[in-house]
Amino acid sequence: MVGGEAELNYTVHIAENPRFVFFSNPICACSTLKATLNLSVARAIGKTDFHIENAEMIHKRAANLLLTPYQLGYSRFEAMLDDPDVPLFAFVRSPQSRFLSAWRKKLSRETQFTRKVRAHLGIDPDVPLADFLTLDAFAVGVAADSDLRDLDEHWRLQRKQIFFDELPRLTLGFVESFDADSARILGGIFGHDDYFLCDAVRLNPNNASGNRKSGSDLSKIASADIARAYAADSEMIASARSQINESEMR
Repeated sequence: MVGGEAELNYTVHIAENPRFVFFSNPICACSTLKATLNLSVARAIGKTDFHIENAEMIHKRAANLLLTPYQLGYSRFEAMLDDPDVPLFAFVRSPQSRFLSAWRKKLSRETQFTRKVRAHLGIDPDVPLADFLTLDAFAVGVAADSDLRDLDEHWRLQRKQIFFDELPRLTLGFVESFDADSARILGGIFGHDDYFLCDAVRLNPNNASGNRKSGSDLSKIASADIARAYAADSEMIASARSQINESEMR
């Protein structure tokens, strides 16, 4: 689903007190959620000397309180997945807005991510980025090539990235309704007044996709290509929203 054991251990964040498993989904408030969860666990266990001072600390697992499956032990991890009392959750986002944000942040200039795309497509390093990796061209590419679509976690099919089809108990929050959904999910874990919401943009202003000026809005053609490439994500989101609405109406 996520490309190997190392990526599994980077993706999954586990706490034992209080117990939960979080599946991170890049470009879906993941920095804010990682920081929030670490700081909220620190508060819950009374670890007053734990601080997140910069953006690097958010993503450096050695600096985190939350455990990887390897650190916890795979058998204990599987037991937590099977335990109905352990919340499992992830946040997702509209495929179009996530794709646009991923392209702006990771692919609109030369980066380690464009090098991955070059290697996958067999593009010579001397070929200018604008000749093969425009926003519209990339949308065409992911619609035609599922391996390209799933090449990296930042634009991978979300339902794969969060193991949606493998985890029937997984609860979803939505970036588009982040405040309400973080209160719904994190309030249930920590208590409604006992989690610490940390806006990661404060630590790294460049992490806000709105600050990325390169690129443009999606064309109708690109939007249609993205809809085809990520149709399974749209189905997942529609189904999850429907279940939440039905639950709230009971």
